[in-house]
Amino acid sequence: MIVCVTATAGDLNAQVDPRFGRCPYFVFVDPDTMAIETMPNNAIVASGGAGVLKGGVTV
Repeated sequence: MIVCVTATAGDLNAQVDPRFGRCPYFVFVDPDTMAIETMPNNAIVASGGAGVLKGGVTV
């Protein structure tokens, strides 16, 4: 299973961002292999529905 964490930066040292749709980055971690992938949140500037836009990407 891959875990998605909202983050303030694109690395493991970043703080967790409490906002899903407006976080600057998503950090994906596979706890079995510790493989990491980061993705900037391009929906951060959306005028509305940012959480819905990114929800489809993270699922």
